[in-house]
Amino acid sequence: MVTPVNRELINSFPVLTESFLKNLVKAADQAGVKRIALVGGIIRDHLINLTLKQSQKDFYDLDLIIEDQPEKLAKKIRNLLGDSRVSIININNDYQTVELKIDGISVDIARARVEKYLILASNPEINPTYIEDDLSRRDFTINAIALDLRKNELIDPLDGFEAIINRKIQFIHSKSVAEDPTRIIRAARYAARLKFELSTESLNQIKSTIKLCPWEYYLKSNVNRIPPAISTRLQKELNILLKKEENWKLAIEYLQEWGALTLIDQKIQDDNNLKRRINWANRLGINPLTALIANAVNPVDIAKRLDLSHSDQNYLRESTSINKHFHSLYCSKATEGWDIQRWCKEIESANWSPTSIGITICLGNPLWKQLLRWWGRWRLIKAKTTAKELLSKGWKPGPALGQELKRLREIELREYRKGSNSNSFKKVN
Repeated sequence: MVTPVNRELINSFPVLTESFLKNLVKAADQAGVKRIALVGGIIRDHLINLTLKQSQKDFYDLDLIIEDQPEKLAKKIRNLLGDSRVSIININNDYQTVELKIDGISVDIARARVEKYLILASNPEINPTYIEDDLSRRDFTINAIALDLRKNELIDPLDGFEAIINRKIQFIHSKSVAEDPTRIIRAARYAARLKFELSTESLNQIKSTIKLCPWEYYLKSNVNRIPPAISTRLQKELNILLKKEENWKLAIEYLQEWGALTLIDQKIQDDNNLKRRINWANRLGINPLTALIANAVNPVDIAKRLDLSHSDQNYLRESTSINKHFHSLYCSKATEGWDIQRWCKEIESANWSPTSIGITICLGNPLWKQLLRWWGRWRLIKAKTTAKELLSKGWKPGPALGQELKRLREIELREYRKGSNSNSFKKVN
């Protein structure tokens, strides 16, 4: 498909000079690659910039699609531009992709392929094909647009350019969500970032797929049997949303509105405090995904399914115990009248990780303010005399030394004025 914007495309990219793209084509000629095209977000966002006049960010990566072996092209690019400008980072023979760096820009080269999902939500079986067919396997029509670098023409078999004009996000086919449920997370990201609307057909597909698919079977299966699209790929998409997306709050609202967070856990889907919890996680330097799932019925099981680190799993396990402990203290009113020393003794007696206590703060435990004061201030108060100094004065290593350090710290805690830290953290809604 040729559009009126074609003549502007190559010469108007902000960071991709005409000579850069010509070198890619020259390398393709030397490698005998007949068709080479630029594809993905760089084309989508550039078309949005040209037609809708939305602000455009600089690009630090790009995707190429070819109808040949990517490794062959990558080596020709390196031979043409030299080792100082080009580094081959990774070669994936299973998916026929190559990752390289060219002048500091990340470049992914992929062979055009079709994907067949023998088991829904699993990894697909792949076979080489033409660029047009490859575009048909992608997630949304706005992402299924390529730029033929030889002809400077758009390849747009699914009318993705029209969807951009209409500000619509449309799944490419009726099984898009069933094949890869993580596309729901991406739909929310794009809708929030681009200020586009999900088409009626796409919204119906999300809701009907979530309703009909046997999610309970997957959730209760052995971790090793869970399809990647609701385990590792879901973790990846959620991390991108929570760590890199500026408009994550709006995306979370969309996901809950669509009922999509049942992919993780029904309790999370129904949770009205998600945004507060993630806000606090970002404030305290805690993995926002860990905080997101902390309020699930079985957060450790969810962490295992999403393939979170063993450390994150331990933090969630510990924070569950901490939350119950302090909730019980709150209900019993046992903490009324406690001073700083008593709070520190209670919080520190079990040697809980500060990260686990931070997750408990994110959960909004009834005693979260006291936990926050400990996390942000009290735990940082130390005895003025160090263990090394005591040893130099004749103290011997052992329990007595530890007790003396505790005594000296309590002196510092008593001198610390209550309330001096009450405004250390601004209110987070």
